[in-house]
Amino acid sequence: MRDIKKRWLAFYFEHVEQAAKEIFEHLEKMIIGTLVVSAGTHVSSSNEPFIVLFGYLRHNLVGRGVELFGIALLILNFVDGFSKLAKLNWHVAYQIAMSLCYVILSMRMIQLILAFRGE
Repeated sequence: MRDIKKRWLAFYFEHVEQAAKEIFEHLEKMIIGTLVVSAGTHVSSSNEPFIVLFGYLRHNLVGRGVELFGIALLILNFVDGFSKLAKLNWHVAYQIAMSLCYVILSMRMIQLILAFRGE
């Protein structure tokens, strides 16, 4: 019985723990980028004419800037994840499928966050 437990712990520490850590770090970065994009979308679609911050700035302009920053975060996270996938010796079709899943999941998360903002 101890041999099974020892083998399981060895397998867990060698494979599962590192993969789970990488996946959750990647998802955390994706969620942060998605929240930034949805915050920019919310600000750019508001009806307020301007805000007073270092002079007068239109909400539309500020919102678009925040959206671009969030999109840049998502692109950097995508490139980081894609480079990590490229280092693995997996089939190209699997890498393309993972990339498509990332893009679809990011877009769906933005839609859900915008739907829950409560207008």
